[in-house]
Amino acid sequence: NLISLLSAIQKNNHSKKKPKPILLKIAPDLSNDQLLSIIDVVNQTFIDGIIATNTTVERKSLKSSETLIKEQGGLSGAPLTNRSTEVIRFLHKSSNGKIPIIGVGGIMSPNDAIEKIKAGASLIQLYSGFVYSGPSIVRQINKTILDFRLNQ
Repeated sequence: NLISLLSAIQKNNHSKKKPKPILLKIAPDLSNDQLLSIIDVVNQTFIDGIIATNTTVERKSLKSSETLIKEQGGLSGAPLTNRSTEVIRFLHKSSNGKIPIIGVGGIMSPNDAIEKIKAGASLIQLYSGFVYSGPSIVRQINKTILDFRLNQ
């Protein structure tokens, strides 16, 4: 089970001269009960945090052709934005903000990054937004986050 696996990883990690942070990356497709179980796993294994979220297999909100909607595999980018933020918000609130969360999923603009932070993300990870917008999006996001932090 997940607790046994993460406990073994933690034990091995802590035997090292310089242990590395251990984070659990989760899917956006988990139910609230499953997310609560993830919080329990993190608390029991003392891992360093959660990466929320990985790709989704959900296809409900797609406006693509039937052929594309029926494809297998995980989706990333814009179709993931709202659900990823919901998961971050739920995890943050349900853990009383005690578990570091790296917000991932559908960060296509500086505003998307701010929404992840407002939801409770300690850090963000960018991929699809970087691919579609190029390196300049990193500067835009950093500036927006700094402005947001200064105005709080």
